[in-house]
Amino acid sequence: MPITFTVVERANPQKRDDPPKYYANIIGDGKTTLDDLARYASSISTVSKADVLAVLESTFEKIAEDVADGKIVYVGDYFTLQAGGSSTGKDKAEQVTEADIKSLRTIFRPGKQIKNALKTARIQKKKGK
Repeated sequence: MPITFTVVERANPQKRDDPPKYYANIIGDGKTTLDDLARYASSISTVSKADVLAVLESTFEKIAEDVADGKIVYVGDYFTLQAGGSSTGKDKAEQVTEADIKSLRTIFRPGKQIKNALKTARIQKKKGK
């Protein structure tokens, strides 16, 4: 199945009087759940879906805990995850405290496996609208 896109019109926010331009907008089409992953893994191995699901659940739970502990989590050649955030600026370094952190987010970095998969992915315009 290819990656699909729609076309969106966007104005230039810095030059509102310029005519808008049209851009490709990659859209999610379908989903894969943890259950789907477990079912797939069990279909290509001798391990039951329940066992695969237990391993995946415990693995992702550990990943979440380690990211929350400030670790960079390397998941083989697939991806890395780590915490990131934004904070308010202060005039002096000693004025910065944990209270200045406005938000936390997850930083996702694709690894070789995902990058290579995207290099060979097919792309097509979404039919319809």
